[in-house]
Amino acid sequence: MENFRLYKREKLCSHTAINLMFAHGKCVISYPLRAVYRVGDARAEAPVRFMITIPKKKIRKAVGRVLLRRRTREAYRLNRALLVPALAEAEKSVDVAFIYLSKEPADYAVIEEKMKVILDKIRKAVTHE
Repeated sequence: MENFRLYKREKLCSHTAINLMFAHGKCVISYPLRAVYRVGDARAEAPVRFMITIPKKKIRKAVGRVLLRRRTREAYRLNRALLVPALAEAEKSVDVAFIYLSKEPADYAVIEEKMKVILDKIRKAVTHE
């Protein structure tokens, strides 16, 4: 059985890496999600590091932001297998920020479908570089 666990090393925490990603990264949109990503050389610890942002300006209540963060994280956790093998094959690594765009909370099924689209677009971009 495949390991679906998310480890601490897969979280994007470095301020330097985050600033580089937003300054020099590329953008992919599949409404209600937007992904900003930056491709780099292969890393030993984790091929993909990610972060999730739910803007307070869009979703005012903390309960709603937490709900959307959980849904987005779960969609990523279950579907990251679309991206990781292609990165290992291309000997690349990716830093990704998922940003929620809508003003209304979306159902999990919608978020998961859009997450698949985004991960597939990133995979195609990485393999064609």
